[in-house]
Amino acid sequence: MKKHTCIMLPEKCAYCGDMVDIPFECNYCKDPFCAEHRLPEDHRCVKLTQIRAKKFGQRGVIRDGGPNSSGLKKFFRKFK
Repeated sequence: MKKHTCIMLPEKCAYCGDMVDIPFECNYCKDPFCAEHRLPEDHRCVKLTQIRAKKFGQRGVIRDGGPNSSGLKKFFRKFK
């Protein structure tokens, strides 16, 4: 039985072009990235709008403006 050895070759970050010894692969677009650009938001992932659309389309997501939306209104009422 032959042993398979996995050798990682340096790759260019798809965003900044820096050579990376151990590249991160985006789970969505599958491109290689450096540590600084590994997150979809950090490399302007082409799939980011699709990801967000799916997340907000799921049931149970609250779309009321977030936890601080009414808190700000109450805060500013004090100054009227």
